[in-house]
Amino acid sequence: MIDHTLKPLPKVRRSDIVDRGLRCQCPNCGQAKIFRSTLKINHRCPYCGMTLERGDGYYLGPLCINYGIAVFGVVAPLLLAGFAGWIPFRPAMIAAGIAALLLPLLFYRLSWSLWLMSYYFCLPDELHANRPEDCDELLFEEEQRNFEH
Repeated sequence: MIDHTLKPLPKVRRSDIVDRGLRCQCPNCGQAKIFRSTLKINHRCPYCGMTLERGDGYYLGPLCINYGIAVFGVVAPLLLAGFAGWIPFRPAMIAAGIAALLLPLLFYRLSWSLWLMSYYFCLPDELHANRPEDCDELLFEEEQRNFEH
């Protein structure tokens, strides 16, 4: 059986979160990569045990980032340039189609890392390393949180 107890770590600053996010590392410890293979994210950090894939709907953040980069950063400008006549229309359509297929795969890892970075940059107290040890109202794991009032 795997021990999922979280290791005590020093407090994490926002600059650490950004640095770890740009390097695709765990936002909590910075010691392990967040992916176990090319397209498979670790459910938990292999070093500190923090949950990286937190449950249903959590993938929507990376999906939006990935979609935004692909469509608004590349595909739409190519199509607009083709329609405006700045570049030939046919090559613009071909390039947009190729970009629509390849960019989501190429940016998949980065989009997950940017999502975790953005989430924990806005909510740094959600990181296990930033929680007080005697805190019983903020449990790290979502499934352990008590929603009864």
